[in-house]
Amino acid sequence: MYKRLIGVFILLIFIGARTRAQVQPQATERLSLQERVLMASKIYRIVSTFFPHLSQKTFDTKYNDYVARILQTEDRREFDLVSMEFIAGLHDGHTWFYDNWLDRNYGQPVGFTAYPIEGKWVVIHTLVDSVKEGDVITRIDGTPIEDFYAANRKYVSASSDRDSGVSFFDTPAIFPGRFTLTLDDSRQVIIDRVQDKKREEGTPKTEGRWLRTGAIAYIRVPNFRGIDTQAQALQYFREFHSAKTVILDVRGNPGLGQPTALQLALMVKPYNTWTISSSLKGGLLLRDYDVAYPERSEVTTFDAVTRPGEPVFGGRLLLLIDRGCTCACEDFVMPFKMAKRALLIGEATAGTFSFTNFNAFENGMLLNVASIRHTFPDGSQFEGVGIAPDIEIHPQAQDLKQGHDVALNRALEIAGTP
Repeated sequence: MYKRLIGVFILLIFIGARTRAQVQPQATERLSLQERVLMASKIYRIVSTFFPHLSQKTFDTKYNDYVARILQTEDRREFDLVSMEFIAGLHDGHTWFYDNWLDRNYGQPVGFTAYPIEGKWVVIHTLVDSVKEGDVITRIDGTPIEDFYAANRKYVSASSDRDSGVSFFDTPAIFPGRFTLTLDDSRQVIIDRVQDKKREEGTPKTEGRWLRTGAIAYIRVPNFRGIDTQAQALQYFREFHSAKTVILDVRGNPGLGQPTALQLALMVKPYNTWTISSSLKGGLLLRDYDVAYPERSEVTTFDAVTRPGEPVFGGRLLLLIDRGCTCACEDFVMPFKMAKRALLIGEATAGTFSFTNFNAFENGMLLNVASIRHTFPDGSQFEGVGIAPDIEIHPQAQDLKQGHDVALNRALEIAGTP
């Protein structure tokens, strides 16, 4: 857990630095053969040691191809992209390779987020004035968006195809420094990742308000970083203690911390936690006379129960979720689903949550590797699947354009019924 928190802290610094990066498309740097081989060997050792449920034979075959490719180029950017592709091949959203050098030179944010909704790439959030929420992207530099995605999806670390779509525009190093978007209304928008002025966003804070005074309240928690957002949410729950229904919104919440304080305060009875497993490769397994040699053993913890204290709110709870709820957000949501403490409305969550082993190398390269595999308390698959809503609601492009929050509206309808 300590390593995971350190990793999250470093990642936040890394993300902050990204917003200040300058794209220099001509930037080049050479890596010596020794440095490339050394990095490859470190990557192999770390993944082989920590990644859960690794198929060693398959990984060794892919590693052989990876080494063959990095031996053919001295270019640092090419090494980074090949390494990103190699690690993304493990198909885990918390297992990724990146390089601070790549970020400084090619990591200027695109400025908006888009992902597929019913076969269309829809802009979900934007800081660029020329791109609007609800815009549908059809081409990038004249290439159909589906083809552009298919050619570059291999660099995106994700636990599923859906997760890859969500993360695609958050992987800026695979995009040109300047490119043209074609939208479905035939508009063309030039995106210049260096020159575009992006709207500033303040520090996300927890929101709370009455929707129907004395009856229905709304609370939105943007992330679980630190304790502030949870403390604010708890204060709102105390303020709305008389409400018949509280709608708790964690859509788009990326986690970034521990959600335990708020989770415990809302559960009304003991509940099961995750079934978790990790891989061990060492000790007796290193001895060739052990029957398991050269494989690994799996350690699994299951049937763990958490007993909450006095709840801060014991009334009716509606929980808004979507594919942007990931990592610690999913850790927060899971017991509400399994214990039926809340009615979940919206989309299935991302399906990627893991404790990780984070490595920052002296040359500025970064490797984060999942070290724990989570499954639901009953042992069913979570990774790549996510937590399904009880009532499924998908916003459409037109909803976003018109500012209609269809999931919240559905929650209001439900809250208004006995």
